[in-house]
Amino acid sequence: MIAYNSTAAGNAAAGTANGGHVTGDPLPLASTPAYRARLAGSGEQHLVHHLVTTLGDHFPRPLLINYYVSLKTNPFVVLTGREGAGRAALAAGFAAALVGHESGQVITIGSDRWARRYSQSSYYRGIHERFGVSQYLETLHEAAAPENSGKVYLVLLKGLTADELDLYLNRLVRPGCHGERYLALPGVPTTEQPPVPPNCFITATMHIPRGVTTLELEALQHAGQIEFSPDLRRAPAIPAIPLPPVGLQRVMLRAVDHDPRKARTRLTAILGPGWTRRLGPSAEVVRLLVEGGASIPRDINDAVLLYVANSFDEEGRGLFDPLDAWHNARQAYDAQIIQRLLWRVNWQQRSLRHRLADMLRR
Repeated sequence: MIAYNSTAAGNAAAGTANGGHVTGDPLPLASTPAYRARLAGSGEQHLVHHLVTTLGDHFPRPLLINYYVSLKTNPFVVLTGREGAGRAALAAGFAAALVGHESGQVITIGSDRWARRYSQSSYYRGIHERFGVSQYLETLHEAAAPENSGKVYLVLLKGLTADELDLYLNRLVRPGCHGERYLALPGVPTTEQPPVPPNCFITATMHIPRGVTTLELEALQHAGQIEFSPDLRRAPAIPAIPLPPVGLQRVMLRAVDHDPRKARTRLTAILGPGWTRRLGPSAEVVRLLVEGGASIPRDINDAVLLYVANSFDEEGRGLFDPLDAWHNARQAYDAQIIQRLLWRVNWQQRSLRHRLADMLRR
């Protein structure tokens, strides 16, 4: 779990802005096909530049890169934190910057919280669940169509409860041995269950105010998680942005890697022989996690290495730090360790969580 102290727009915001914090000239606001086509195929460095330039006035650069790399590494990412911190705004802004508002490739499925207010809550919740699952499966089916293989589909599961998170991340999906995800359809033999399309990425927003239940832990351990630290200030609504450049979706899809074996080979090519002995969590991360009562188990090693490998572009340049491969790898390693383990830290230790957030914003 990566903790951030963001002053982003509220969760209801669905747009983005076009200012940024990166050096160099900002992207033009023109949205003509000729302009967009000129930017096609420019690689992940341009994709990151576009995200930061488009959304950087509302979200810090490390958060945007972590969210992007998290989606590449694990198609299920959970954004937690208090309402108003900008969780849904991040997912909606990312979608607008990558695929546009009118693409038909973005779907939002809400929580059944509204149904709990009525006397026949179980009846309404049952209807809502069937409708939400139907939307979910229809989106995955559309993404799996051969003619849509070059398109990115983004699903936002907004404001989920613990049992809803368990439904979408555990009961409807099962992990494979090489990073794949399969739909656990009732009545379908395990060997015949279809994979979750590699061009479909799911984000869930969830409010975890005090502690994590057993049910939530079971769901979260198979997902990437980014925490927004408490900050109740709301930024102004993010204005609309022009259509995204052509080619960014294919850039992202081409860069996705869920195979730990390929990740190890790739890191050897980038970092050189013997990198496994040199790469590990920083002393500061270890110290802070020990203070919080969280250890670093060996069974998360493949997930961490996948994240580190996905933090490099196809040319071996880092997305966090394009100029220093080892600094990029160490920054990504720390980020993923915290993303995987912070939910184990005592939730009452606010100062510890804020120190972790401060360290990751450097």
